[in-house]
Amino acid sequence: MSQLKYFTRNGNNYVMKRELGFAILISIGLAAFAVGGIWINNMAMFWIFGILSIFCIISIWSKQVIIDLKAKEIIVKVGLIGKPVPIPLKDFQNFELIRMKHFFVTINTSLNVNYLKDGKEKSILIAQGFTTRAMQNLANELDEILNSNEHS
Repeated sequence: MSQLKYFTRNGNNYVMKRELGFAILISIGLAAFAVGGIWINNMAMFWIFGILSIFCIISIWSKQVIIDLKAKEIIVKVGLIGKPVPIPLKDFQNFELIRMKHFFVTINTSLNVNYLKDGKEKSILIAQGFTTRAMQNLANELDEILNSNEHS
């Protein structure tokens, strides 16, 4: 297996490195609105956007994606109050790359994993960013890790 760019290996576990670019940009935007609230002397705006900015920063540190090859599952935790979702590799269906455009400009690209739970197809966010290339490279690395597990 080649050098991993998006994951670190800890024995049989692959832990995804934190994606800071997109989330920090959103946090800075929210903080800018909070500062704007001070500038226009609107304290409600300051408190609302200030608290949202802090929650966004905290959610960056609580998000995690772990591929546990020993237990043969992918564990995904997204958001502040979301609990970790274990996805058995036998229920894994595929990856889905979604690109949102506004006036021919890509504004968001997200990588989701589709899986079966109780016979129903479910989807959960793995990563998001601005470029399709970065999400495609992440999907390729995930596929490489999962394929190395099948052949070991």
